[in-house]
Amino acid sequence: MDYMKTLASLSLGSRLKRLSDQLFAEVTVIYDGVGLKLNPSYFLLLNLINEKGTMGITQAAETLSISHPAVSKLANKMIKEGYLVKHPHLTDKRASNLSLTSYSIDIIKQAAPTWRAIQQQLDYIESLQTTPLLKAIDQFEHSLSHHRLAENVLQKLEKPVSKIEIVNWNSAYRNDFKKLNMSWLNSQFNGELTESDKQALNHPESYYLAKGGYLYFAKQNNKVVGCIAFMPIGKNDFELSKMAVATEAQGQGVGRKLLISVLDKVRELLTEKISLETNSKLLRAIQLYKHVGFVEKEHPNGKSEYKRADTYMELHLNG
Repeated sequence: MDYMKTLASLSLGSRLKRLSDQLFAEVTVIYDGVGLKLNPSYFLLLNLINEKGTMGITQAAETLSISHPAVSKLANKMIKEGYLVKHPHLTDKRASNLSLTSYSIDIIKQAAPTWRAIQQQLDYIESLQTTPLLKAIDQFEHSLSHHRLAENVLQKLEKPVSKIEIVNWNSAYRNDFKKLNMSWLNSQFNGELTESDKQALNHPESYYLAKGGYLYFAKQNNKVVGCIAFMPIGKNDFELSKMAVATEAQGQGVGRKLLISVLDKVRELLTEKISLETNSKLLRAIQLYKHVGFVEKEHPNGKSEYKRADTYMELHLNG
């Protein structure tokens, strides 16, 4: 008995992963059989750059609809193994481009007949399907992107909780702001503090408010359970930072309410863009950011001043 099949749609992700693994295993056997030394997982990026030409990681991620960290990790492996080379962008000093090496060009020429033969066989197998697999995947991906799975399931599972109120800065919340953020830093990054962190947490009035920034707090049963900060960093440009939610209040939509309140405010201020820095291991936070419209981009300064930040995101507003 195939246990996965008994789980029906609950095992969809696992079955697609199993199918992917099976296909990669078959292709590996084919490559070995024709003496082709190539990792099957390199095909997408190799073929993309071969067809479209030199491009940056952000452009590649957007074209492939894969996350920036995933493409960056793959590119680094391919650079290390001699398939790609990274060089400075011609006009943007903050960016870099990827191009093929002579080694990878030779590999592509060698692999071309094999790829054509693989495609012919896969097209034949798909033709045997009552419903063509690729068409079904296209339809499912489209539906999944328009019917947010995580958001809809969580809404249905919401338990009755005490009302969450979003309030503006009050000096009485100064200790809560520091406590919530230090709890987050201690749990995720061993309490790492930069000089900017110290200034922001110890002197929020001068660090944020005096510069035209804002601090919002989430209160539940008259207790502060979450916070978020945002401040201008240029003309019509804001930066989001210091979002933290108390452990006991997580899973109740506190972060989403704080984030929506911020976006409402920056739209009111006719802000064109809001950005943030985060870490790729914070999957739930990144999913939340993406749900409200943030998109991963290359860092405008090349890298963050925070060692813990390896992901940069932007949201463009007001059109």
